[in-house]
Amino acid sequence: MFDRRKFLSYFPKAAALGVLAAAAQTSSARADEYQGVGAIENLMRGHGLLLRSLIIYDVAGKRIAKGHATDPALIAKTADVFHNYLQTFHESMEEKYIFAPMEQKNVCFRSVQELKIQHGTGYELTQRITKMAQSGKQGSDLAGYLSDFVTMYRYHMAWEDTIVFPAFDAMEENKNLSELAATFEQDEKRILGHDGFGTFLNNIADVEKELGIYGLSTSTPKL
Repeated sequence: MFDRRKFLSYFPKAAALGVLAAAAQTSSARADEYQGVGAIENLMRGHGLLLRSLIIYDVAGKRIAKGHATDPALIAKTADVFHNYLQTFHESMEEKYIFAPMEQKNVCFRSVQELKIQHGTGYELTQRITKMAQSGKQGSDLAGYLSDFVTMYRYHMAWEDTIVFPAFDAMEENKNLSELAATFEQDEKRILGHDGFGTFLNNIADVEKELGIYGLSTSTPKL
């Protein structure tokens, strides 16, 4: 007699075996390809670090604008992450390996030009924010710089993630993307050290804890 329940119970096992077989074939086919974090994933991971840093700037800027003192060392520490990770590594990788090929093929050309202008503007804002934080000055000028930085990079990051990076991904062949991912990892270790990203992430977490904004629960509205 046909046992429907027993018959259906075979499907998870068969599916698992099928997945394992497919994974084995895929692993074999890609044995010679780079298996680490992809190039675009590397940049978007950097955007996650950038977003958490922007939250710090946003919170600090609003507190300063309301006349509440904020430890300037925390702002300087966050600015250091923007300079040493975002501008020294992340943006230089974008310009060299993402923007340059897109310019050559005239893909998203106007957007790429504006993004490069924003890189320069971000660098200048970081210098001003760092200088004011190191001097201990807290006032409308510093709050304004922090607000300008946050606004620009929110647009900047959203445009890259939804317009520029997908266009680049569609433009490049899989082989080129695999080679680029390996290049990104090599350059990251060369420029930032073996655990460069992790170090900057820990620095941002330390600042979040000092400001009382570490953890998802700090952003959940009390309804």
